[in-house]
Amino acid sequence: MKKHDQQGLQHNENASSHNHDHDGIDRRGFLKCMAWAGTGALCVMQGGVLKSYALGTSDAYGAKASAGELSFVQISDSHMGFNKPANTDVVGTLKAAVDKINGLKVSPEFMLHTGDISHLSKPEEFDTVDQILKSASAKDVFYVPGEHDVLNDDGKSYLERYAKQSQGAGWYSFDKKGVHFIGLVNVMNLKSGGLGSLGAEQIAWMAKDVQSLKSSTPVVVFAHIPLWTVYPEWGWGTEDSTQALALLKNFGSVTVLNGHIHQIMQKVEGNVTFHTASSTAFPQPAPGKADSPGPMKVPADQLRSVLGITEVHSVKGNHGIAVVDESLAAAVAKSESGGSNY
Repeated sequence: MKKHDQQGLQHNENASSHNHDHDGIDRRGFLKCMAWAGTGALCVMQGGVLKSYALGTSDAYGAKASAGELSFVQISDSHMGFNKPANTDVVGTLKAAVDKINGLKVSPEFMLHTGDISHLSKPEEFDTVDQILKSASAKDVFYVPGEHDVLNDDGKSYLERYAKQSQGAGWYSFDKKGVHFIGLVNVMNLKSGGLGSLGAEQIAWMAKDVQSLKSSTPVVVFAHIPLWTVYPEWGWGTEDSTQALALLKNFGSVTVLNGHIHQIMQKVEGNVTFHTASSTAFPQPAPGKADSPGPMKVPADQLRSVLGITEVHSVKGNHGIAVVDESLAAAVAKSESGGSNY
């Protein structure tokens, strides 16, 4: 559930161009739409046709939304407990993200948190995040762990707090309004360089989980480390993700949501749309643009432009999932113009 600035955004160079003079957008143009979503565009399936709306015209979108619509948000990498020059107030920026969620025109049904809830997996860090998220309009929160959440006791504290009904090391699935959600864990057995790993047990569970689903069912997979190879030199990928994704090749609509790299990147491969989200805590450098990954300091007046939330929409009867990112800075601008305040 994140919204972000265009900084750090990447898209498929083969994506078709989009005509900004009309609302319609063809299926090949979806990625192009997503590529400029960070500047304030909303893509949604209506009547089998993907359409785009400027984020500022969300009132128009709300008026057209069908009764069967599902809307949820994603947040990631809150890193509660972090207190370095990259961001000395992660409490404030997480609260800003919640304010942004509470100001959405279409109230989300729930929230996904894609890991690194905490910075050092301390109970007080988890407690702080829990208290802040209680004020969000989306009361139900579904979690997957980041590597920072399982630093101690093999993740037992995380599992006891957030994943009591899960399988194995914390994986699970659920259904909402015809959409099937799969929460995967790829941080418990990191490989060389920090690459994520799912493991044979989790992949076998996933095979059984999707076995009875109709191919027309929209599927949303969420995990912490990306399920596509972003930059293996920094561990930005999951070594056995192809095995898991092969289980979804017969589905018409598959969306994969991740965190970990603290920036927006998008990719389409066949029926799968990949989307990595920004952090609510601090940015990281673009792949290969620094000696190593890690917190990246930016001027204080630019920080909220590289942090954000992601808003996701699904319309009943269609197979498209629309993903919109917006920076926390956009909420600041809104408050200055008379909108909600942080």
